[in-house]
Amino acid sequence: MEALHYYSAIFDSLDAMLPKYDTKRAKMEQFYFAEEIKNIVSCEGSARMERHERVDQWRRRLSRARFQAAPTKLMAPAKQWLEQNKTFEGHTIVEDKGCLVLGWKSKPIVVASCWKC
Repeated sequence: MEALHYYSAIFDSLDAMLPKYDTKRAKMEQFYFAEEIKNIVSCEGSARMERHERVDQWRRRLSRARFQAAPTKLMAPAKQWLEQNKTFEGHTIVEDKGCLVLGWKSKPIVVASCWKC
């Protein structure tokens, strides 16, 4: 179900940016998403190469490895860029516990954070 919701957000955002039958979109879907989706849906155990993990899991893992969260200065420029590019309406950028979260209509898609050792 997680993969369904995640990829639904991805493809909904693509619908808003590119026509359904655009060749750029077809290439993007084929090269970036097709194998990843196939692996997530049809493979188990060691055959499964793609594993999406929640940001909280990464926070714990990095903390256990003695990394410390470092403040990111990406929030203001990212929000400014989105405001200037109104063609991307529907995309969201929020800051959550020091992470920059890019989403589609509040569904998180990508998280960026900064850590130091």
